[in-house]
Amino acid sequence: MKQKLLFIGLLLFFAFGCSKEDDIIPSNQLLGKYEFIMENVGNNYELDFVNTLEFKIDGSVYGEGFTIKSGTDQVLGYRFYFNGKYEIEEGNVIISEKEVFQNMYTDIFYAPKNEFIYLEEGMGSENYLIKSEFKELHSICPPYADCLQVIYKKTS
Repeated sequence: MKQKLLFIGLLLFFAFGCSKEDDIIPSNQLLGKYEFIMENVGNNYELDFVNTLEFKIDGSVYGEGFTIKSGTDQVLGYRFYFNGKYEIEEGNVIISEKEVFQNMYTDIFYAPKNEFIYLEEGMGSENYLIKSEFKELHSICPPYADCLQVIYKKTS
């Protein structure tokens, strides 16, 4: 009798307990590149600021901000870049443990990456709300802060 129960238990475990290849894993849906574009900025509204986030399977994320000439794909230079870690909690993506490099000149809109400085304090963590089945990431503004609503859209 015990052998039959053990056999039935093992059969049920293997039938229902093993994950299938087509199971949806939230972190897999997040993988890829996201982009946010702020158009027509600069002294004469001739620039677009592009920010990207790329989520990788190992739990790392790479982000960068660069400047293009409005209406083109011509990259003029960069504003920042970082490497960090991410995790998904309760429908949010949390980016932390960042190594941040940014333009050392605050009065210009872009520079070559080799002129960037390392920010020892980093930039703190960033939180994004997952929307539209992982097609958009909406920035979450901390309480009592005045923030720009940033929406990253998945590109790949």
